[in-house]
Formats: sequence, structure tokens, C-alpha cells
Amino acid sequence: MAEPITLRYTAHIPSSHGLYTRAFVPFAEIVERETGGRLRLEAFTDRLLHGPIDGFKAAVTGITDYTHAYATYQPGSFKLVHATQLPFLFPTPQVASLVFEELYPRFFKAEYEHMGVYLAHCDCTSPYNIISKTPVRRLEDLRGLKIRVTGGLTADIYRELGAVPVSIAAAEIYPAFQRGILDAVTLSLADMVAYRLQEIGRFYTVGDINVVLLHYCLNPRTFDALPGDLREQFYRLLRVRGQIAVQNYYSGPAYERAFETMVDSGVEVLELDEAELARWRDRVTPLKERYIARHEAEGLPAGELVERMEALSAAYASLSNEQINARIRETPVEGIIDL
Repeated sequence: MAEPITLRYTAHIPSSHGLYTRAFVPFAEIVERETGGRLRLEAFTDRLLHGPIDGFKAAVTGITDYTHAYATYQPGSFKLVHATQLPFLFPTPQVASLVFEELYPRFFKAEYEHMGVYLAHCDCTSPYNIISKTPVRRLEDLRGLKIRVTGGLTADIYRELGAVPVSIAAAEIYPAFQRGILDAVTLSLADMVAYRLQEIGRFYTVGDINVVLLHYCLNPRTFDALPGDLREQFYRLLRVRGQIAVQNYYSGPAYERAFETMVDSGVEVLELDEAELARWRDRVTPLKERYIARHEAEGLPAGELVERMEALSAAYASLSNEQINARIRETPVEGIIDL
């Protein structure tokens, strides 16, 4: 039997993080099992080969074969990709990941591959909420608050809400929050707990404003060098990978355990009531119109993209995990990578 082909996987998260233990590890086992041992993924997490914001560069230069490459870490390089961060767009992270990959060949592929990489898959966070040192119960409580955000439209959302967005890498959040560089952090619940932010913030405000899609890329040279049948098989398995992260880490029992950890740490949960949430929705509604107008003026199909995302989001809202998994297994999206 020929020696297995090994692809190097790198990530800025440590091996203790749920995205590693609950997403990468089971996926690596699936890849090795379903390819009959012909393809293996070797992880470099605690022994980093590159920095957290250098995923694109690392894949292009051959430092890695497979890594995180978030559009939010290089927001100036993307336009249409940022549309997925629009507020109150997706009902669940499962739907967000499914919709993004289905629309990728038509709307996102040219932008993403312009970075010199292939898209491997797209994970999606649970809705971003707020952990803060002082309570955020009303819009007025956000005014002037220094809040950590990802780049792109998430920063625009919080600027619109009256806060002062600060964009820094996830690994830098804890010390910045601890030292007062940040007053608050917007992040998914699971990641808040993974980064131990409940040790600093005492209030957790639930508004489910938007989700953030987490893109992973492939080194095109190492992917293209795979034997044709293995290339096609790995492509199909990658369609499953995003849902593994969403269902095993960003929702379900793992999400519930993260919530319990937050509460058990003494953090007060603040639920926005319908009237207050309507105020937040009204405040950010103009973002969509401005986003569409700006990019339509540049000749990009922003209006069509947003319309398609909203339609598919509504159509898929009732799908169960089992139905989504069957869909991506039986009819995987074609054209994310040209095989």
C-alpha cells in the first residue's frame, strides 16, 4: 500500500479549543476512514506555523496546506463576502453555512480565490451577543462603549448602535478586556467561554444580532496535486466539515454547556425584550440599503445576493440537522473548487 498523503492543518486556536476537539478531530478521523487511509490531516495548533491573521499568506506561500482564512481578518480585501454579516439575516448558524456554500460559486468565489487560495469550507458561529463589564439593557447603554468586534460589517453594526468598535484578533481579547482597552466584547457564546471572558465580564446581553462566517482555505498547489479520485472525495468531505463545527460546537449540547458555564460563573444574563430589540433592529436597518447601494454602484450584484440569501434563509429555516446533513451528503454543492 502506498504511503498516505498528509496535508498540514494549521489554526490559531489551541488544541483545547472546541473547534479543534469537536470539529477538526472528528473530521480528520472521517477523512482518514473514508479515504481508506490514503489521506491524512496533520494538525499544527499549539506548535503554530504562522500567526492568526496570516492564513491566506501561509497557504499561498506553502507554509500550510489547510488553514483558517477569515475575511473578517482582512476586511479590505472583500466586498460581497461581507454581506453575510448583515444583521438579523440567518435563523441559525447551520442555515448560514449552508446558504453561503450554495451561493459561493455565483457570488463569492471570484473574491475569495483572488486571494490565491481555494475555499475549503465555511463554518459559522452562533449569533454574536455582548459580554460587558457594565450592564447593556438599552441602546443608550452602548453609547461610547469600546467593544471588540470582527472586521467588516460587524464593526459597522456596532458603530450604528452607538458603540466604539475595536477590531483585534481573538487571541488578544482577554488581556485587552482585562486591562480596560475594551469595555465589552461581541462574540459567539461558545467562544466567549473558550476564551474565559466570563472571568472579566459580568453581564451577558442577548440580542442575536448577527452571525460571523469562518472561512477555511486550501493551498491550491497541494490540493491540485492530489490524485483525481482523492481530490473529488476530499471535496465532498469538506462539504460536511462546516456542519460538523456548527452542530458539534456552535449549537446543541456544547452551546448549552457554554451557557451553563456562563451562568455558573455568576454572569447576569440580560434578554432584550421585543420593544427594545425592535429599537436595535430599526437602528441598523439602513445598513442593508447602504451596503447594497454602495456595491451596486461598483457594478456588483449586491442586491441580488442579499435577496437570494434572504430567500434561502427563509426556505431552509425549518430544516433539521439531519435534513441538512442528508442534503450536503447526497447533493453536495458543485463548483466551490473546479475539479
